[in-house]
Amino acid sequence: MRKLLFTVLILALCAGCATKVRGNMLQPAQYHEASLTKAVAVLPFAGPEGRAFAADLESVLAGIGIDDKQYFTLVDRASIDKVLSEMKFSQSGLVDEKTAVKLGKLVGAQGIYTGIVTRNNYDDSHYTERRQTCLRYEQRRDKEGRLYRGACLQWRYYDVNCKKRVAHFAVTPRLVDVTTGRVLYSRNLSAMLDSAGCEDTRPVESEMVMLDQARERVKQEFRRDIAPYYVTREIRLMDAKDGISSQDATDKLTRGIEYAGKGRLDSACELWGQARNLAPGSHALVYNLGVCAESRGDLDAALALYRQSDRLLGKPDDDITLALGRVNDAIRNRSKLKEQLGGK
Repeated sequence: MRKLLFTVLILALCAGCATKVRGNMLQPAQYHEASLTKAVAVLPFAGPEGRAFAADLESVLAGIGIDDKQYFTLVDRASIDKVLSEMKFSQSGLVDEKTAVKLGKLVGAQGIYTGIVTRNNYDDSHYTERRQTCLRYEQRRDKEGRLYRGACLQWRYYDVNCKKRVAHFAVTPRLVDVTTGRVLYSRNLSAMLDSAGCEDTRPVESEMVMLDQARERVKQEFRRDIAPYYVTREIRLMDAKDGISSQDATDKLTRGIEYAGKGRLDSACELWGQARNLAPGSHALVYNLGVCAESRGDLDAALALYRQSDRLLGKPDDDITLALGRVNDAIRNRSKLKEQLGGK
């Protein structure tokens, strides 16, 4: 469980900047009940391109993996099509809860995803933009008598044709519990993209490309709703020498920062641990050890270290405040995340 909470990705060092640990932190799904319904089937959606989008969601669900394990178990498409055919059910319409329950039981699913695509289109609007070009320039001579171009004496103004395109995609997916018939998840998801261009600049983006991008945004939002997901966070390390009187401890703090900047957080944490024994009053060393604890998923130890660093510093600090808020949020989400991951 701990190793899933924070996975270090990159440790970057830039001249004149504090070293930052950049890593992935696992967050619980936005809709807890939906995340617990692991065996699911996806029915064709109603609306424009509903069947194609249902297939997209099926791919999203099948592609979710946490710790190299598939998160959802999907009923295969052939089984669903067979049951739909036997029930003489239209494969292009939204089903009600009662029908979803019946279908779910026949295909062996805990939950049934159904829904409707409410918008899948684009709108073009036309306008003009004013341009100007110089027809005649002033001719001037420098001290050596050489000609050079001066200010514009005559301008020509003209208009060019332009186009603005706005693409919209909206869908309302629903998850119905097969046992109770209760709707566990229902949300209006939408995305809008725009592109503009003129005949003398760049062309407007293709409508197909824009609609694909809008659908992709909706799928990403759906993905965060129904299963745990990673977010990337940057945590800045501290290099302050306050509270350190030992040169050896100072050297270990500095060397640890250098190791961190080269992607060696393991060696950095070891050096900071040694330095802390020499300089227990250093808020920077204690804070950096809190980053070490957080990076290995030991949230309770990280919180204790961040609090100790806060007390040692004795005044507000943005990095410590962010760390305390971040770890407190992770601790509050811990039990929910553990349940979503099946108690691992």
